[in-house]
Amino acid sequence: MKLTHCLPIMAIAAVMTVGAGPAQAAGQPYVALGDSYAAGVGIPAIIDQACDRSDRNYAHLVAAKQGYLLTDVTCGGATTSDVAAIQMSAVSASTEVVTLGISGNDIGFGEIVRSCVILTGGAGCRNKYPDMPARIAKAGTAVGNLLDTIRERAPKAKILLVGYPKIVPDNEASCAGVQPFAAEDLAWARDTVIEGLNSMLQGHAGDRVTYVDTQAATTGHDMCQPAAQRWVNGVQVEAGSDGRTIHPNRLGHEAMASQVLASLGSGPGIPTGSFGG
Repeated sequence: MKLTHCLPIMAIAAVMTVGAGPAQAAGQPYVALGDSYAAGVGIPAIIDQACDRSDRNYAHLVAAKQGYLLTDVTCGGATTSDVAAIQMSAVSASTEVVTLGISGNDIGFGEIVRSCVILTGGAGCRNKYPDMPARIAKAGTAVGNLLDTIRERAPKAKILLVGYPKIVPDNEASCAGVQPFAAEDLAWARDTVIEGLNSMLQGHAGDRVTYVDTQAATTGHDMCQPAAQRWVNGVQVEAGSDGRTIHPNRLGHEAMASQVLASLGSGPGIPTGSFGG
């Protein structure tokens, strides 16, 4: 999901990131697929300007901890169609681990966020998208097709379908004066949009696919928390922080990496703040 600028998706084909150092040379081949929430947009160091891809996104953190041989083709702005047409070429019969974080752009997440920002005190964004359940269902069909393709191309791979983190708190009233959204819009965005996406993704678990819940690990660190506790940025990125608007920052990606590691069977995961670097 991308709110700051539009990136040329075709650039993905030319800028695959292979994380292969001496310690990883014999590691399991790992392919990371997905959108800006997987790419770690805006988090230094950016290793691919076209996709705004970070070397501190959860895929790189997981690969470093596990000694995987990483091919990271995540890209800001990517849709399920982009994964199918461009990113999927990185997946092969030798791939042993795949992470996929996708579907927000399919439902127009960036457009929705822009519509929700209160500029005139109007009716808000929730009334503009009565078709949201249908959008999510359509995205779900596309995600299912991607998973079928991954299973076919990488018959021995463990597939992790990574959900979206906690963007809006359970008590939307706590955002008053912190972020420029109406409480009713925030409740709708949380319950209908984000919960809807994550429920759809979770419904694809099974047949070599593990759903990775990142909401629990980021609860209490949403965009409405004090800046020091915020792992998902609000409308303004605080001085001294990183990442893009309404996207996970470095600590958010560490929390997501911890959940991926736990899903891989590497214990309870690594505590956020202990990844170093």
